[in-house]
Amino acid sequence: MHALAHRKVGTLEDSWAFRAKPLELGKVRWEFSGGESAPRIAWQDSASQVPPIAQSPQMAIGYRPLVQYVLDFGNGRYQVPDASWDPVKQEWFSMFGSDQRQPQEWGHWTQRGMNWNSQCAYCHFTRYRKNYQPETDGYATRWLEPGVGCAQCHGPSRTTRAANECIIDTKKKYTPQQWMHACATCHSRREEFDENFQIGDNFFDHYNLALPSQPGLYHPDGQQIDEDYNFTSLLLSRMGHKGISCIDCHDSHAATPKGGKPAVDTNLLCMQCHATGLRGAIVIDQWAHSFHKPGTAGSRCVDCHMPKTTYMGRDARSDHRFPSPDPTLTKELGTPNACNNCHADKGLDWQIEWTNKWYGPTKKPLVRERTRAVAAAFAGTPAAVDKLFAAFDVEEIAAWQATLLRLMEPWSGDSRVIQRAELAAVHPDPLLRGAAAFLLARVPANGTKWQQLAKDPVRSVRLEAGWGAVERLPKDAALLLDMEKVARHQGDQPVGQMRLAHLATRRGDAAAAEGHMRKAADWDQGSAVPRRDLAVYLAGIGRTREALPVLEAAAKIAPKDPELPYLSALALAETGDQAGTEAKLREAIRLNPRFARAYYNLGLLLSGQGHDQAAIISLRNAATLGPDDPESSYALATIYLRLGQTAAAATAAREALQRNPAHQGAAALLRSVGQ
Repeated sequence: MHALAHRKVGTLEDSWAFRAKPLELGKVRWEFSGGESAPRIAWQDSASQVPPIAQSPQMAIGYRPLVQYVLDFGNGRYQVPDASWDPVKQEWFSMFGSDQRQPQEWGHWTQRGMNWNSQCAYCHFTRYRKNYQPETDGYATRWLEPGVGCAQCHGPSRTTRAANECIIDTKKKYTPQQWMHACATCHSRREEFDENFQIGDNFFDHYNLALPSQPGLYHPDGQQIDEDYNFTSLLLSRMGHKGISCIDCHDSHAATPKGGKPAVDTNLLCMQCHATGLRGAIVIDQWAHSFHKPGTAGSRCVDCHMPKTTYMGRDARSDHRFPSPDPTLTKELGTPNACNNCHADKGLDWQIEWTNKWYGPTKKPLVRERTRAVAAAFAGTPAAVDKLFAAFDVEEIAAWQATLLRLMEPWSGDSRVIQRAELAAVHPDPLLRGAAAFLLARVPANGTKWQQLAKDPVRSVRLEAGWGAVERLPKDAALLLDMEKVARHQGDQPVGQMRLAHLATRRGDAAAAEGHMRKAADWDQGSAVPRRDLAVYLAGIGRTREALPVLEAAAKIAPKDPELPYLSALALAETGDQAGTEAKLREAIRLNPRFARAYYNLGLLLSGQGHDQAAIISLRNAATLGPDDPESSYALATIYLRLGQTAAAATAAREALQRNPAHQGAAALLRSVGQ
């Protein structure tokens, strides 16, 4: 195994690049100098007042479509600058494009989001081990060989071997799914549990796959936005659902489509299935289907069904969900469609008119309804949950079912959500069982179904259950030890520190828990999340006054997040600051006019101040916006009773009992008024 200083990837032959003129990228000035023997990169960041720093790159990585350089930051840590070289255009450019990342942000090139050891190297080196050293916050990185060698995909697969014998057993055969799981270790947006995947392993024993269950990663229809790679997209597609794998279309050794560019340009690659109906494919007359003349833009299957998105400033990648262009959804929700790539000048109404003429106005209605459901969930609209139910109940693709189920989390107390999660808990697909564990384990009232998932044969499912129910796991549970191992592997990133904090809290080690949380907040200064969690933790252990400035810092980072002023209001209420509490509750409602819990707390506060009519209005809003919560109705009942309005009090108490028949306070109030 080699240390970083001992090997280089590529060469630093691009001496002409280092003699380029200075480059201004936002507030950073880059200068390149020196020859092949001693090239130098110098930068100065005016935003953070960093003095000019010059270094010799440790590696030149990549060739086309771009070359990146790796700089030594000491202690085994290596960072990848956003300044990259385009060998075709022969120019320097920023990988971030117009995104002006600030020095304190996680994604800035000097921070952990652009750390080579943890974010880049695993997929570009064979048998890579990052070897994070938490004591020094450094690395003792090692690997077998630079680049993607044979052993990265094939092994080592020999159980025993003689000296100097190949580590790969060429007689071993694997299924298409096993090969696909090997591809997915790099060609996926995923959370890494360890670096121990071997060919033949289940991907989900080593990784957790990202789904379109949060805005920003994917569009509501599943088309890629961020750097998502391909595995999720394939699983979301009908082709993936039918069992098509990477090696059905790709030459794994050449890293190109089978048959090369001619097979793509003539549609031969796609028509191997779509001309014959092989593997259940829809039989298509390609020219009648495309409505474009052969050899023109739009005549290739990939033009319409594999639109490209450019990443890293120069790298155009095809979407492997194989979406059908739908300008109707573009007009309605803003999702991309491939028609717009060529016909943007004609407008969406023109595109809608022609797609309706060619394919009918109701083409793939279930896809449209699913997309609308996901978009509604992203927007947080109250009607989203019913849309999610309707889409989930008719969905066949497990990855989409898992996505829809995860999007139901805001309604996890709804019995209809629990019913669907319990059905998913016994599904053969680990993505869907993982989504069920995600929901069931996080809500204690859901019962004990999560305990079965905590013993699931697939590790990603077990971990979802474990993180959701960490406070309820037995102290001697083997799952806790595995969770600790995963958290330590991830400990060089904020998410790992937060998980270590949760485990320390579980052990009762308050000092360690706080230390991990503060480290996560320091490492991700552009995110409000670790500060929010730290504040909640501090308030929970009685240090409420210390939590307040942490929440204020979080609110400066995310000024539009209504949860932050709401949490500040709860903290201020504990300190007795009623004026501050009211101001923060009103701010939360201003940011989210449908924030039922904020209305509820504001109603209680106003009632305590003697402003009964204002309290009634606020509590009515809370009861309307939170139809499953009995507390708002019960609070209304107590105010009406105090005002002598017995009939109104009884009506409100009955409403509370309709929402929760076991509500003892509402039942007692009805008895007290003779009803």
